[in-house]
Amino acid sequence: MNALASKEQNRLRVLVTDDTALYRRAISEILSTLEDVDVVGSAFDGEDCLGMAEKLKPDLITLDIQMPRRDGLSTLQELRKRGIDSEVVMVCSETLESANQTLSALRMGALDLILKPSGSDSIANKRNLELQLSKQLQTIRFKKSRRPLRSSGADLSSASSVSQGTRNATTTPKPSLIQERAFVGSNNPKCVCIGISTGGPQSLTTLVKGLPVDLGVPIFIVQHMPPVFTKSLAEHLNNATKLNVSEATDGEIAKANHIYIAPGGKQMKVERNLTNIQIRVTDDPPVGACKPSVDYLFESVGSCYGRDTLAIIMTGMGSDGLAGCKKLHGLGARILAQDEASCVVYGMPRQIAENGLAHEILALDMVAARIAQLVKK
Repeated sequence: MNALASKEQNRLRVLVTDDTALYRRAISEILSTLEDVDVVGSAFDGEDCLGMAEKLKPDLITLDIQMPRRDGLSTLQELRKRGIDSEVVMVCSETLESANQTLSALRMGALDLILKPSGSDSIANKRNLELQLSKQLQTIRFKKSRRPLRSSGADLSSASSVSQGTRNATTTPKPSLIQERAFVGSNNPKCVCIGISTGGPQSLTTLVKGLPVDLGVPIFIVQHMPPVFTKSLAEHLNNATKLNVSEATDGEIAKANHIYIAPGGKQMKVERNLTNIQIRVTDDPPVGACKPSVDYLFESVGSCYGRDTLAIIMTGMGSDGLAGCKKLHGLGARILAQDEASCVVYGMPRQIAENGLAHEILALDMVAARIAQLVKK
């Protein structure tokens, strides 16, 4: 392939869909200034989007959640029904209604969400929108690249084959080990902590449905999401499992058989308080641009639970969780990573695998059973 053809292949074609002319224009203008991006069309609503998507076959469709004639959710459903496999990013406002609809879209396979800025500073709003769009384009380029894993001194191809074999087994799943040595840490986890980002709502739904009601330990989750959306996510997950699920509140005592979701726009950590573990929700600054941050949570979990921690890194872009897993690994905690095939974006788990921190790499449909097996051993 010559250089010109390669450059053209790397360009991303985007279809912008929004019933508000202001946002159609703003998103289109920002995208037009970004490198290797072509805005191939702009649609007024879902009906326009469907016709243009079939004709233009864009790499990315930005889809407003609330539109006349056909809203974003039904448009996404119809796109998939017609076999249009463009990546879809939902554009939404920070309201409970919008959050609920957007979460439904994410569970249906939308890649991620973009929040419409609501501040009074137009320059800051434009910059905010540009940063969000740039992040989504980076994720799509990363997905398109899908480079093979580099080995960290272990036979990853062998691990992959074990994972595939166990996925089809009818007995209790066995893990796919990627470490050359056997796990020598604690075999009695007292808590589970999970870091997850892009693709999280759909993956977490699958996970919590498979967990036993008498698991016996608390679960702490950082899902990269803005405020309001994490509360909606917690409510959805609570309806999907017999375990209790809630957005964490400052000062509450961590209880067994309860799942705590870090609030969007805040940091969540745990502290030992006499005989109890207390949850603290703080306004501490972002860690690596993440708030909530997986590293922030994992650092505190390591201090409270040490080697009695079961940590899991699941689908998501970036490297949040890497520093926290390094600390936990050093303390003797067990670390699991979701496998590439079942991730929406194999970024965060890839960091754990390539840095030799994952004791096991598991497909999404094996994670819940493995958690129960390890905790209830």
